[in-house]
Formats: sequence, structure tokens, C-alpha cells
Amino acid sequence: MSRLFLPLFSAFIFSCAVSVQTYAQCDNADYTVQASNFSYEPNLLSIEVGQSVAFVNMGGYHDVNGEINSLTGSPYNNPEDFYLNPISGNSSGVCIGVVSFDVPGTYTYDCSIGNHAAYGMVASISVEMNEALGGCTYEFACNFNSDASFDDGSCEITSCVLQGDITGDGAVAVDDLLVLLSTFGQTL
Repeated sequence: MSRLFLPLFSAFIFSCAVSVQTYAQCDNADYTVQASNFSYEPNLLSIEVGQSVAFVNMGGYHDVNGEINSLTGSPYNNPEDFYLNPISGNSSGVCIGVVSFDVPGTYTYDCSIGNHAAYGMVASISVEMNEALGGCTYEFACNFNSDASFDDGSCEITSCVLQGDITGDGAVAVDDLLVLLSTFGQTL
């Protein structure tokens, strides 16, 4: 009896460790979609460009198919195709995988295992452009904004003094160096 117990106990511990490790791969995603009972929850998700979605299998055998519509056989024509291989899940959750969405648009996907899609295991993700922050992106301007994602034309160069701008033309250039060198060594 004890000869049988040790291998079974070891297999149980190993399977628990594998599922915990596998689920941990999904921890750093921005959003989570759970697969179970012939559905994805949430089945409609809105995210921003550059965000990631973790797909976690909470029971059964599921994949994530964003390539070919399992019901019609036609391509989904998503902005980018994606597919995560099928994996068995459990009530603790097993990470199917993580997908980063870098192109805006609507992504439809289903479970292509058996008749899962026919039973309603179809969902979509809407990927929107994030709110871009406008500002001055010229790093030598007085009002430079390192958080700005685009230049909105608000740069102020003439209203501030740049360190080293001896001539006052709004730029540190060779002529500033020449003025400095021409006065080098002179005393008042």
C-alpha cells in the first residue's frame, strides 16, 4: 500500500505545482478572461492599445481561436490573428496564455474544440486607442513635457533662457561658444 501511496502522492503534488506555475504566467496581464462551461467571461471586453489579456481555463478543455470562425470556417479578419493552444483547466484556473493587443479594432474569438463555439463559446475584445497626451516634445523648450505622446505646437522656446545661450537666440550653438571664447581670460 505504501509503495503505491508515494508515487500517487508525488504525482498529485507535481500536478498542483504545475497548475500553480502555469496560472502564475497569467498574473501580469492587464485583464483576465475565464473560460469554462462553454463560455468566456467576460464575453465582451474593452481595452486600450498595448494592453494584455490573460485567458484562464477554469474547467474543461479549451483553446482561444482568433483566426478562423469555428462555425462558418471563414477567417475572423481580426486586425491581428491570434491563437492559444488547448489546455485542460481546473477550478483553481490554468493559464491558457496571454495576448497583447497592439492594433486597434474588434477581435472576435471562439473555442474551436468540438461544438463549444456552437454552444455559445464565442467572445470579442474591442481595442481602442488610448487617450494620447499632447504637449511640447522638444526637450530644449521651457515647457517640455516628457509624458507627451505628440507635439501639440505649444513649445515655448523664446520665453525662457537656455543655460549656455549667450547670444539669446533660443539655442545653444557654435556662436555661443565663440562669444564665450572671445571673452575668455579678460578681467573687469
